[in-house]
Amino acid sequence: MTTQQQESERTRTEAAVAWTVGHAGELAGITLPAIGAALVWPWLATVSGVVAVWWALNEVRDHKTRVELQNKVLPRQIETGSQGNAGIAGEREVRA
Repeated sequence: MTTQQQESERTRTEAAVAWTVGHAGELAGITLPAIGAALVWPWLATVSGVVAVWWALNEVRDHKTRVELQNKVLPRQIETGSQGNAGIAGEREVRA
């Protein structure tokens, strides 16, 4: 079974746990200073804000990279003609 097949068969709970584990550092960087700001020293909230901005910028950069990779032009593919055989005069190039 391929990784994509395994990912498509994951439950929502498994996906949520995987996301939480993957972002544990960011979550701790926002949550712990926020709790400290509420309980001890209000200026700790600035640390939480800085981490939140860093995380958001990182997610935007990751999203742009993912979109660029998905939109890259694939190598040329040959579409078969009406005869069903590649190499006959009915073939033409198709760009994906």
